[in-house]
Amino acid sequence: MNNFVDKTFEVVAGFQTIKIAYREWGPQDSSKVVFCVHGRSRNMKDFDVFANAISDRCRVITIDLPGRGASDWLNNKSLYNYKLYELVCAHAIARSGAEKVIWFGTSMGGVVGMHLASKGAPFSKLILNDIGPYVSAKGWRQNNPSFEKYPQFKTEEEGIAYIRETRHTFGPFTEAGWQKFGRDSLRQLDDDNWTHHYDPALLKVPNKHLQDSDMWNIWNNITIPVLTVWGKESVLLTDSTVNRMSRTGPKSEILPVAGVGHCPGLTTPLEISTIAEFIDR
Repeated sequence: MNNFVDKTFEVVAGFQTIKIAYREWGPQDSSKVVFCVHGRSRNMKDFDVFANAISDRCRVITIDLPGRGASDWLNNKSLYNYKLYELVCAHAIARSGAEKVIWFGTSMGGVVGMHLASKGAPFSKLILNDIGPYVSAKGWRQNNPSFEKYPQFKTEEEGIAYIRETRHTFGPFTEAGWQKFGRDSLRQLDDDNWTHHYDPALLKVPNKHLQDSDMWNIWNNITIPVLTVWGKESVLLTDSTVNRMSRTGPKSEILPVAGVGHCPGLTTPLEISTIAEFIDR
């Protein structure tokens, strides 16, 4: 899995210039460009297996949003918001030189994608991974506990075991897949301990402040083809929301993934082949 080049660019956030890391896969001259954006506490490496699988025929760009992975952390933590994420992604798309992109967003990355698509961003298609126009406050609360702690581990193996326990709703993964997912979730500190690979300031949103997220008005403004990957045990994307997504607005196609919650891991033959077929149309 080495068909990629890691790159960076700079953007201004408030009064700080920050480095944004991204990874490019596949032929640079491909007319088909897939732009992948991760979830709230994740990073671009979540798309490695998928990007590698389709990189023989597509250019794929995966990005670390501010505060995650190899991208810089913000000094002003209040700037971690969708307005900044949309700005960063718009800048990255412009830098790519692509006239149109296929947006592929997991959870938070999907929310950013829906907002941009509704505003007429240069998307030809939209792929959502376990997110939709509506998430209840209860769903947010149920999903939040695993992200509220920021422990340190003496060894990488200890950290991987913790990730596997607390992120068990992801997948399905093989044993090797779990090892990669765990390693990609961690960073090593100066004292040789290990911890999560994101700014802990991202997690300081009390449960009591979580509210219903209703974006049906945005959904109805989207006119491009949509595919939604749905973890059938997800607490964020319910069957009632999926049903409504398939009947309203862009009338999303649905790929259900059995035995998985939030979020499908995008590594199985079924996920890869179905998404690839949607991209190739």
